[in-house]
Amino acid sequence: MSILRDIWRKLVSSRVLENYSYMTALTLISALIGFLIYPYVIRRVGAEAFGLYAFMLALAAYFQILTEYGFDMPATKYVVLHRDDKEALSEIISAVFWSKLALWLAAVAIAVPLMIWIPIVRENSLIFSILLLQLLTTVLYPTWYFQGMKNMRVATYINLAFRLLQVPLIIWLIHRPEDIVLYASIVAGTMVAGGICAFIYVFGQGIRLRIVPRGTFRWLFGEATPFFLTGLTGNIKEKVLTHIIGICFGMKEVAVYDLANKVIQIPRIFTQSINQALFPEVAAKATAERVHKILRYERWIGVLFMAGIAAVGYWVILFLGGRELIDAYPIAIILSGTLYTWLITGAYLQFVFIPQDHYRLVLWNQVTALVTCLVLAGIGLWCYPGLYAIAGAITLSGVAEIAFCRIACKKYRLL
Repeated sequence: MSILRDIWRKLVSSRVLENYSYMTALTLISALIGFLIYPYVIRRVGAEAFGLYAFMLALAAYFQILTEYGFDMPATKYVVLHRDDKEALSEIISAVFWSKLALWLAAVAIAVPLMIWIPIVRENSLIFSILLLQLLTTVLYPTWYFQGMKNMRVATYINLAFRLLQVPLIIWLIHRPEDIVLYASIVAGTMVAGGICAFIYVFGQGIRLRIVPRGTFRWLFGEATPFFLTGLTGNIKEKVLTHIIGICFGMKEVAVYDLANKVIQIPRIFTQSINQALFPEVAAKATAERVHKILRYERWIGVLFMAGIAAVGYWVILFLGGRELIDAYPIAIILSGTLYTWLITGAYLQFVFIPQDHYRLVLWNQVTALVTCLVLAGIGLWCYPGLYAIAGAITLSGVAEIAFCRIACKKYRLL
């Protein structure tokens, strides 16, 4: 209890609590609105059509990783250090914007041949094109800037306004399986509109979009590359498995797996937002004692959320997907282990490796998780083909991540 009181006092005495609240609300709003509209959509378009949408969304996620290129973490750290310098802020925001725009254009250029050569992408090229346009949100919406400025309130309000706009449009226009393309258009259109609004707000705060020296781009890409590779390996770990499910078992199974992930999405928002909100405050003073306290606190949080999934997950899945998708419940229980592993791993990465500039350890952590996941998934599918093997591999790869973090800390005397 003394640990909890100590952390609470530090939260209340700073802007961390406010930042955490709005950061959690930002992602929680998206998840809750998605949860509220999901039962309507899945019953109108059907599991097959929605599974196809989830399949194409997983494919588009690779291009999102390319567009983001890991800029957000070093850019957030830069904003924290230069919060009161408008010139420095203008330079970093301009550098990130031009870099992401160029990478988005490169992503589109890479995607076009896929829509010609790969049959499933060619047959669903319209949905895929819409999802590529949706990636403009990554270019326009500088969430990392709001986080570094500890001003997540504005980002939350913008997100809320445009997410709520989705609800009446979806209810009004989505009625049958063929409307899945229209559903993708509504989601993408409102997200891009929100990104434009956030972009305009930032440049109304004395920030100027300008030409950036090549040296700034070299620094930005140098700092971001380890995070890009980290995000790429983590994305491969999750999305490749979705594609394996779709190809080997069918689009309905993709919908089952997607629903299981949705059930753990809300608690995952809370767990991930804890470390993200603490990062600007803790990164500058990441002492060993402070990190150990945070780790002890977060272990209990992870266990409590896992118990919550086991207790209420069945009824949540029954409400969202009906009896047709009830097989998502045991998958959600297995995946709930990631709530614990990702929370602890995130603490090591953001409070130990990154503040001490051990970016390569962040990358090798994800490489360890990817290799472990693919090997275990291969063994599991060979012994017992099905979604249980996929979910178990993902959860156990998180255990491998924690083991890597502990070994690295001991080897390099980081704590």
